[in-house]
Amino acid sequence: MFARLNHLAIASDLYAVNARFYQALFGMKAGDSNGRPARAVPVSDGWIGLNNIPRRDGKRSGLDHFGFEVENMGAALERMKKFDASLEYVQRPAARPNAAFSAHDPDMIIFDLAERSSGKAKDIFAAGHWEQPRYINHVSLRVRDPERSAAFYSQVFELQVSNKTDDGVWRVSDGRVTLVLAPWKMSDFVGQDPTPPQIEHFGFKVESVDAIKAEMGELIGVNPQFATKPLGYGEEGKARLAMFQQCPVGAFHLTDIEGVYIDVAEH
Repeated sequence: MFARLNHLAIASDLYAVNARFYQALFGMKAGDSNGRPARAVPVSDGWIGLNNIPRRDGKRSGLDHFGFEVENMGAALERMKKFDASLEYVQRPAARPNAAFSAHDPDMIIFDLAERSSGKAKDIFAAGHWEQPRYINHVSLRVRDPERSAAFYSQVFELQVSNKTDDGVWRVSDGRVTLVLAPWKMSDFVGQDPTPPQIEHFGFKVESVDAIKAEMGELIGVNPQFATKPLGYGEEGKARLAMFQQCPVGAFHLTDIEGVYIDVAEH
């Protein structure tokens, strides 16, 4: 395959606790970050690295960006410009070893790019792949034109396109992880504060939704810091949850410690 999704990044003031939450509930594994203890706490499901990064000045908390590993960096950048000459990319700071460039899609949603053969990956990103029963299977984006976004990700990264659903949702996949491209409409934000096109949530495949629910209660009993954000309370909370539940993939909805939306569905 030319490209695969290889990481997600969450910015948080509680980034270390958030990483522990994903280890405890979803069985994600941490690498050896002793060489960069102050920078981030990355964990992985064996294929996707979930990088919990400290929130810096001027930055919002929550889902920050996602990333691709590509076979040929030059070809990926050239395809972006061919799709739309206004799309830009910049080199990542030297202190970020796991990606070479940051870029954006037609909706200004940010992603990183790393070349598969660069040899620059570190920590959990340099570990080999493994299989586990709880793993990330989709990332959901809110975009102005899902069909245009599907064309972008398929033409630039060779992701496979699935037909749109009746509600206008398109999907593209690298064979394991799906980008769910849901339409962004201002009318969806009646009763709540609007947000721009962005990464809305991501989701896991699990062996049992009931097991996830039970373990959430057990984890809070062991460590109260693992209490997640409540969903669906008050009129605004109901409106936000209803919008979150529009995703055709997830069956059970929750947040992490930071408040990032997660949904889960069974294999």
